[in-house]
Amino acid sequence: MVAVDTGASGGASPGPVTTRRRFFPELEGMRGFAALGVLVTHVAFSSSQVGWDEVPGFEQQGNGFAANLLQQLHVSLPIFFVLSGMLLYRPFVLSTIADTRSPRLRPYFWRRALRTLPGYWVCLGVVLITLNTDLIENFWDVLRPVLLLQVYEQGAHVAGLEQAWSLATEVAFYATLPVFAALLHRFARKVSDPGQRARRILTGLSLGLIVGIAFTIYTHQPSMGVYPMQNEWPIGWVGFIAIGMALATLSATAEVAPHAVPAPYRLVMDRPILPWIGAVVVYLLACVSPFGDPGKANYPAMDQALVEHIAYLSFGLLIVAPLTVPDLRSRFIKAVLSNPVTLYLGRISYGLYLWHIAIIYYYSTDGVLFQVAGFGELLVVTLLGSTIAATLSYYVVEKPAMALRERLGKTTRTPSVAVLDNTQERAPVPSA
Repeated sequence: MVAVDTGASGGASPGPVTTRRRFFPELEGMRGFAALGVLVTHVAFSSSQVGWDEVPGFEQQGNGFAANLLQQLHVSLPIFFVLSGMLLYRPFVLSTIADTRSPRLRPYFWRRALRTLPGYWVCLGVVLITLNTDLIENFWDVLRPVLLLQVYEQGAHVAGLEQAWSLATEVAFYATLPVFAALLHRFARKVSDPGQRARRILTGLSLGLIVGIAFTIYTHQPSMGVYPMQNEWPIGWVGFIAIGMALATLSATAEVAPHAVPAPYRLVMDRPILPWIGAVVVYLLACVSPFGDPGKANYPAMDQALVEHIAYLSFGLLIVAPLTVPDLRSRFIKAVLSNPVTLYLGRISYGLYLWHIAIIYYYSTDGVLFQVAGFGELLVVTLLGSTIAATLSYYVVEKPAMALRERLGKTTRTPSVAVLDNTQERAPVPSA
């Protein structure tokens, strides 16, 4: 069994390595910021702040450099994938590195289903009835989005829930994570040192980055046309999930064997504000990208798509990395992400994500997402309407559903992250 380096003096007797669940408010606050960024991006598009000229009759010129800034707020979306990879893989990677008990799959799947599906199904039912009745021709047109399969069929999006393609990616990740975790576990357990196990896991996860970049190249070939359905398949976003899983691995290693943490992550631990400065730089570089049409929502050519893919990977890594440090010491980050407003936005972030495009549709006079209103007006309406809808969703649907976790999944109802239980003294790991 791998011992845990807690800095204790020699002579402590090794005990069983166990985990507990802990709530990190900064992670919840980051969700709130990510949801707000996605909302502002879509408001900017629907208020003609972002350029677009792919469909005759709906051309938009955009609003100068402001269009670049607003369009590149798309960096907010990968945050969700990185957070999911980090949060959900952490108990699995702790099991691999520290020999803790493997996560039980039944509670895992119940947690995911009860957190995700009830709120989505309620929103889906409302938008099907209010925005999509003319498009429903048979039972499959209803069942397909219920099962989140609309991304696998061209032209099958549901009006008001176009953004649910990313939810389909999340759900695909939820379903396959135990398989990937088992493969990484088997590969890493061929060595006994926790640092070597972590390095093996990181090596395996690097394949996810390669796959994601390769699929981006594939979906942006000229022969694929504009917005092919393959562009929204989960495989194209596996790199962002791999980034989150890598951060979970580094975070777990920092708990189990701090001496084995790679130098870049030690720098994050010592100076957590530096990655955020780097994230701002990456965002600004994306805004002035020399490739393609900065400030426009057109489907990008291959060179622009690759630059943006790498920029978004870098942004997701840098913005989330400090939040994975076992004992975050940045007062600034805590102040930004743990204040009451940010925490509330994080609490209702799933509802904000689900409802904001439907609110834009409802405010539109002709039932389309183009040139709905001025930016300030539409932002206030969308933010206010989405906050009300998200609050109702959280307290009427999501929170009661999460309360069922204890009964159906034998797991806690509260959001939390698996960490080592350091209440018992353990023997220090010998230096490598």
